[in-house]
Amino acid sequence: MIKLHKDHPWTHYLLLLFGVLCISWSAILVKIADISGFGSGFYRLLFGTIGIIPVWLYFKKPITDIRGVKIAIICGILFACDIALWNSSIMLSKATISTLLANLAPVWVGIGALLFMKEKPTKIFWVGTTIAIFGVTIIIGINEVVEAHFNFGNLLAIVASVFYGTYLITVRKGRNSLDTFSFTTISMITSTVVLGLICLLASTPLWGFNSTTWLSLVALGLVPQLLGWLAINQALGHIKPTIASVSLLSQTVFTAIFSVFILNEMLTLHEVGGALVVLVGIYLVNRR
Repeated sequence: MIKLHKDHPWTHYLLLLFGVLCISWSAILVKIADISGFGSGFYRLLFGTIGIIPVWLYFKKPITDIRGVKIAIICGILFACDIALWNSSIMLSKATISTLLANLAPVWVGIGALLFMKEKPTKIFWVGTTIAIFGVTIIIGINEVVEAHFNFGNLLAIVASVFYGTYLITVRKGRNSLDTFSFTTISMITSTVVLGLICLLASTPLWGFNSTTWLSLVALGLVPQLLGWLAINQALGHIKPTIASVSLLSQTVFTAIFSVFILNEMLTLHEVGGALVVLVGIYLVNRR
């Protein structure tokens, strides 16, 4: 029987799985909140930041690495840009197509790892990534993808996936020299400020919501943002970003499952088949 230990590889994979389960609620909570994408993104970061500050103060460790702080700030900017572009792409294009294009992140992570981290992705990584993305395509619907016309919204989704992939690579560098709580807190504060400025420039309504919306926004900040990314950032300090980026694709599967119970959105046969294909691709990448 495997004993879990903080330094055992399985501990990091379990943390990654927990993080994926948390961020899988993102789309559902955004849908329940039913406000603008910029607004839900801002409050997601704001409530997440409010939640993590007391935890950070309690576990706070001396910050002596200025380079790690700079990397955390850069990650915060990257994450805010990813959310802003992603939400904008949904407004200008079909959400299904934007979802598929945003899932190109593992491709950019693989290229980035090859160019900047001197970590040459294996052939099985590219095979698994291709299979997993194909599975996401099946879930979304192949007809939706084939019949889609490329537009500015699609371009924004692709750029968002680049920011997301860059974030995953950069986190690994920052987590090498900064503890998880400090890194996540600094990153989230930066993201909140950046997205707040974006909302200000876009004249996004940020108040006057009903109680259901506010509860959804609080949950969005505490579950996907705080718990989810705290766990993922911890795991990324020990798991290669190439592997983690493909594993994060499984959130599509869990979102579909959770939607059955929360939104009464029943899974079709092709969605179940697509989910299985995604899991096969993730298994191939992680099988070692």
